[in-house]
Amino acid sequence: MCALLLSMGTMWAQNITVTGRVTDSNGEPVIGAYVLVEGTRQGTSTDFDGVYSLPAPRSGALVFSCMGYRDITVPVNGRSTINVVLEEDAMLLEDAVVVGFGTQRRENLTGAVASVNVSQALESRPIADVGRGLQGMTPGLTVRVGSTEVGSDPLFRIRGHVGSYLGGSSPLILLDNVEIPSINLVNPDDIESISVLKDAASASIYGAKAAFGVILITSKKGAKTEAIKVNYSANFSFQSLTDTDGIADVDALHYTVEAAERLGTMTPVGAFWLIDRAGYNAAVAWKEKYGDTLDPYAPMVYGRDWYLDSSNRKIGVRTYDPYVYMINQGAPTQTHNLSVQGKTGKTNFNISLGYLGQSGMLKPTEYDDFTRYNANVRLSTQINDFINVHAGIMYTNSNKSWAFSTNSTTADPWYYLFRWGPTYPLDPTDEFGNSLRNQVYEMGAANEANIKKNYTSVNVGATITPVKNWDINFDYTYAVNNSQEFNPGITYWAADLWAGAQAVKDDQGNFVTVKNEWDQFNKLGPSIIQQTLPVQSYTKSYDSYYQDSYTSIRQTWNITTDYSLKLANHKFDFLLGMQAVDYRYTGVWGKKMTLMDITNPQFALATGTQTSGGTNSWNSTLGFFGRVNYNYKERYLFEANLRYDGSSKFPTHLKWRWFPSFSAGWRLTQEPWMQDITHVLSSMKLRASWGMIGDQTVSSSQYIPLIGAQTTYWMHSGIRDNAYATPAIVASDITWQDIVTLDLGLEFSLLNQVDFVLGWYQRDTKNMIVGMEGLGYNLGSPPPNGNYGSLRTRGWEASVTYRKIFDNGFSFSASASVSDAKTIITEYGSALSIGGWYNGKTYGEIWGYRVDDLYTWDDFGLQPGQWAQLEQLIATDKYGRYYQNAKGYASQGKITSGSAISGPGDVRFKDLNGDGIIDNGSQLLTVKDENGNDVPGYGDLDVIGNTTPRYEYSFRVDLGWKGFDFSMFWQGIGQRDLWGGSPLTIPGFNSSDGAMAQAIAGNFWYETLDASGKVIDARYDAFYPRANNLYSSGTGFNMQVSDRYLLNMAYLRLKNVTLGYTIPEKITKKAFIDKLRVYISLENFLTFDNLRGLPIDVEEIPGYSYLNSSNYNSSRTGVGAPAFKSASFGVQLTF
Repeated sequence: MCALLLSMGTMWAQNITVTGRVTDSNGEPVIGAYVLVEGTRQGTSTDFDGVYSLPAPRSGALVFSCMGYRDITVPVNGRSTINVVLEEDAMLLEDAVVVGFGTQRRENLTGAVASVNVSQALESRPIADVGRGLQGMTPGLTVRVGSTEVGSDPLFRIRGHVGSYLGGSSPLILLDNVEIPSINLVNPDDIESISVLKDAASASIYGAKAAFGVILITSKKGAKTEAIKVNYSANFSFQSLTDTDGIADVDALHYTVEAAERLGTMTPVGAFWLIDRAGYNAAVAWKEKYGDTLDPYAPMVYGRDWYLDSSNRKIGVRTYDPYVYMINQGAPTQTHNLSVQGKTGKTNFNISLGYLGQSGMLKPTEYDDFTRYNANVRLSTQINDFINVHAGIMYTNSNKSWAFSTNSTTADPWYYLFRWGPTYPLDPTDEFGNSLRNQVYEMGAANEANIKKNYTSVNVGATITPVKNWDINFDYTYAVNNSQEFNPGITYWAADLWAGAQAVKDDQGNFVTVKNEWDQFNKLGPSIIQQTLPVQSYTKSYDSYYQDSYTSIRQTWNITTDYSLKLANHKFDFLLGMQAVDYRYTGVWGKKMTLMDITNPQFALATGTQTSGGTNSWNSTLGFFGRVNYNYKERYLFEANLRYDGSSKFPTHLKWRWFPSFSAGWRLTQEPWMQDITHVLSSMKLRASWGMIGDQTVSSSQYIPLIGAQTTYWMHSGIRDNAYATPAIVASDITWQDIVTLDLGLEFSLLNQVDFVLGWYQRDTKNMIVGMEGLGYNLGSPPPNGNYGSLRTRGWEASVTYRKIFDNGFSFSASASVSDAKTIITEYGSALSIGGWYNGKTYGEIWGYRVDDLYTWDDFGLQPGQWAQLEQLIATDKYGRYYQNAKGYASQGKITSGSAISGPGDVRFKDLNGDGIIDNGSQLLTVKDENGNDVPGYGDLDVIGNTTPRYEYSFRVDLGWKGFDFSMFWQGIGQRDLWGGSPLTIPGFNSSDGAMAQAIAGNFWYETLDASGKVIDARYDAFYPRANNLYSSGTGFNMQVSDRYLLNMAYLRLKNVTLGYTIPEKITKKAFIDKLRVYISLENFLTFDNLRGLPIDVEEIPGYSYLNSSNYNSSRTGVGAPAFKSASFGVQLTF
């Protein structure tokens, strides 16, 4: 008996061959599922048909696992056939985070990586590009929409707003591990996932270009199951202006007249279309009589809308609302997306097409739009058990169209719209049917300009799996980006509003007279001689044709191999790789003057001077990298990265550098001593990382002593001479800037419902490239740049998410996040000027005066209207004249501007240093006093603000019940300051030109006296000071940079509200539709700010637009395409 039992036990312990098939809940095979003998490293993986076979003990058990599915353990029990159905785990799919060249479980991440909820960010929103959808979606990622111009790119920063003095600060944007020139190229509907790699530990795997983080976009691939799905979505939206009352009407004329009279000018002022006190009074009367009844497009009529004064100066009295003539309320935008996704046999695929048609808001022209076509194909097939190959092609065609009414991007139609006053005529014609010289006519008459871009990216690759857990990946991408710009000029022909008027005669040569409606003001008599404006051509400088074209080619090779190893409780993941990038750029341009036919502009039909030029450039990088991940008992986590990078931007002996990074994590809730509280504290992880990445976002010629060349106007034998400049001085040892990051994080979850993520970081830019010090002015060349500086950014992030599904099916989730960053210049030589960089400077700081209040009559011991007595109080300090006050306030002779002296209604600044005189000192941090001691050298100045966005925050609520879904997303900035520089933000900025914000024109200090000197009208409680003309300056007199008039750009904006409904499946199935959802959505519909009604957008970046990213419209604040809100409806279909 014992022998029999022993024999049976031995047989039961022997291995048998177990075979079977692994499928999903739809009966489709699960390819690549792992099948392990429990407690051993013995296992296999399923083939294309989901079939497996392996030896296993009769009494053992098999563990089945696959990414995205729940693990399952099945006892063998002596069976030779075991078929298994794996269930998808939605939570696991959600917790799989794409990282550099791989995927990791969220709970095992040790670096600072954020995964964007693509559905929330991009679906059901009337947005033109991915970037706008990312705004506010993850803490630490700053997305600034600096221009509302159609087709413009948003600006990205990760953890801070500056990375170096001369280099870049933008993150690397990757699509499927390949750099792309613009996120605008990507169709939002083609995106599977977006990860933001914030610290050096997570980003260093991508090398030098990832110094300031990575936005990693993964495109949709094929389906996992044997099926074909067709998806279609469409969105129709309509844009309208967010503020329609921001530009001043007759109140602007009041300000202009007050400013002129203050400076002693009683004659008409302005540019081309003038105004004086009589004209202002007539304009007020015109507004009362015609403002609500006259058609805005009624022709301009002499005697009613304008007249000549006794000195033949044009005086306008009719006022024009620029928004009526320029803004197309309800401008449409539409998007359409069609995709086919599926799997057949061993091949899966995704094919998609997309269209975006976005109309701008300019009313006078049909040329103001942006269109984009996208096509994307991704294929993958399993050749055999060891080889998988993939290929893809992405194509994007875009066309930015606008009316080429001017060849200037520093003074375009928006510039003049916000420059000339409200009486400058904007109607199309005069009473004789002649077009008028204004931006409305010019935009309507202009030819169409275009920037056409074509981007094509072809990708091929393969994955070889020699043995289980070991993959070798080959990937090559060839990307071509081509752009062509066409600027066809024109010669205008219109009644010239800039020219002098001409008297009108009848057929007999007699002067024609018309009624003077404003005789009570202008005293010209009840009838006046009819006037007209000369019809003539103008702006011949635009009589040209310009075209440019550039092509960039980027080739990217990625070769990686990864291997996973498990030894009892020890898990290892190894990665080795090589990445090579070659980039080449070629550009040419040409221009030819004097068009023969302005309706058909082209080179062949131009006869004037022809000019041309071009450029070529290239750069390349090569990197070798490795990564090791270690996991002990899902409790202790460690990761190490090492990258050896070479860049063509540095001398041969400095091209190569090693860049290491390390990170570690501790999952406390996996500790045995924590198990008693895991029902409350569901999870907790501490993580830390340190890493260094080289930054090479600097000029390729940093170390090359270039010689500048030009053609002079000196001639010999009829040929212009060439001239050559002194060679540039370079620092021969210039090398990489080092970006060193320290990161600490805490992540925990309560009750499996509330998730918290907290982070703190420090990023140092070491060896920062700045100019060399200590060289005299007689050097003969600018000082060379070298690695002489450094800066430090510190910041923190926090986010919380709550989600719950109730028993009745109602779902609720809410999330909020906030982040902040501050950058300090830690090394910048011995500079002391507060206007530049210096050691200890906070990046973005604004120096200015602090304001006490506006002067009152009482401050001078006088009564309102006693201007003559005020003149008796004039005194002089070391800077200039001032009025002696009765309360001991500091003198402001430094502030005096010409005949304007600080008096009642003017700004009273604080005497911070107590010396009795308001001044800005030498504007140095320190100076030597008479005893040789260091003392502050900035007088009464102080740090009053900062241009850097601080305390960026967002919060979101999502609700769902019985097919209905609702979401609301808010985003904002807690602190950002800006000193304005335009008529829309600075009182007195070119006040004689006339345009200004109603918030200024309706709230400035003034006092009106009658002939006897009695005050008959006044505004003493105004926010803005007494009127003055600063001409084309944003600072001066009352408008010294100060805290009172510093723009507070903090805001809270309702970015999106969406209400949707998914039609029940039992209904849609009858029409062979798997899913049908309809929705309505609002974007940017509500904004809370502190701008006091100024008509500028809170996200304004002066000088930035699609066509000029540094000095658009001379960097005048708010002078560009206005901000808009949009309402949309859409549909999503799946067949």
